[in-house]
Amino acid sequence: MNRTMKQRKLPGVPCPEERVYELHNKQIARVAATEGMVLLKNENAILPIPKGTAVALYGAGAANTIKGGTGSGDVNSRGTVSILEGLTNAGYRIVTKRWLDAYDEAYEAARAQWRDAEQTGR
Repeated sequence: MNRTMKQRKLPGVPCPEERVYELHNKQIARVAATEGMVLLKNENAILPIPKGTAVALYGAGAANTIKGGTGSGDVNSRGTVSILEGLTNAGYRIVTKRWLDAYDEAYEAARAQWRDAEQTGR
């Protein structure tokens, strides 16, 4: 069985330029996300972590953060900010960048191997 990877276009977005309503909705989403975060416990007043602090970041979603879900949980967006990008942009030093890069390389290699096995029927 031969399968090909399809390039999906963003449904419902006929033009490449961001429209006024999209910019407005982006601002609303950012405020809602910020206000929706809850700090459960701040022992020894460790938070907020000062900018410039070395931070170790691990996990599958650190550099490739999922923006939504599947089915009704899926969302259309022109762009997202990963956890890695957000912390870097906020001024933190990510000390596990090499680990994250190696993880991404291993993940992409495994996906390519799976894709190739599917295409060849093995």
